[in-house]
Amino acid sequence: MAATASLEDDSVRQLDEPLLRSLYALLNEASVSQAAGTLGLAQSAMSRHLRVLRHLTGDQLLVRVGNRMVLTERAQALLAPTRRILADMSLITSQALPPSLRDLRLSLRIATYDFLPKAFFADLVARVTQQAPNCDLVIRGLGSRFEHYRQLADGEVDLVITVWPELPAHLRATSLLNEPLVCVMRRDHPLAGKPVALEDFQRARHLTSLEHMPGQGAVIDNQLAALGVRLHTTVRTQFLGVAPAILASTDLVFTTGRVLAEAFAAEAGLAVVPLAVRTQPLRYRLVWHERTHAHRAVRWLRDEVTAAARALAHRSGS
Repeated sequence: MAATASLEDDSVRQLDEPLLRSLYALLNEASVSQAAGTLGLAQSAMSRHLRVLRHLTGDQLLVRVGNRMVLTERAQALLAPTRRILADMSLITSQALPPSLRDLRLSLRIATYDFLPKAFFADLVARVTQQAPNCDLVIRGLGSRFEHYRQLADGEVDLVITVWPELPAHLRATSLLNEPLVCVMRRDHPLAGKPVALEDFQRARHLTSLEHMPGQGAVIDNQLAALGVRLHTTVRTQFLGVAPAILASTDLVFTTGRVLAEAFAAEAGLAVVPLAVRTQPLRYRLVWHERTHAHRAVRWLRDEVTAAARALAHRSGS
């Protein structure tokens, strides 16, 4: 028994950070050459790492099927814990970051949806790149309705911007914006002259965002459903960047928060029209995991996201 324990301890000691990073790259890429390119290693060095990892894990990890490499079942099971371990390792040194943001070298990751104007993201990128020019900023889309919970827990992303109200206890959040719901349509639309009455709103044809989870719908859909409103949706899209051009050339109506509506109106000469019925505002929130709450770099990034949101609200008069 003592000898077995000693061998296990030796294996753990051999699994150092470079090997862990190679393991994560191999699991992500399912390719020795691509994993080597991701980490900036020679392919021969990555091949040596793979041999060591196969020995330490007792599994082939990557096997050839036809003309490509695929992960074994064991390798697939190792992906999430390896990601978490690397994320936790970064927390150990989070209080020993460089004194200057200009010397900080990190990949900062935000998951969101494009329901905020382009100006917000442009401002945020300018803030981050000017203060921390050696950092990478990754802005990625949200997955299904609860996917971002797992992304935060596994260390895939550092921050999430969302309008979904439900949050488990291990996540923290702060308010970014509270925006009234308004309608966007072409200027000569029959409904553009005055606040849209509920009956007209229901009869209109609508452009809406793609549902976040099958059977659940988008947040705005759920909010309107609570008022007994069922939209006649003609077009549903995940790519809101196409909305202004579609609205300018059709009789479709798009319902969203005021800041995005005003940005669309400025881009394509559209009309922003309030709803005659009282609705709950869209509540944009910034969400992060409890495990990164004290991480200095993530805390700084939270401050910059919040500052960009406040600047957006100030420009729009919110």
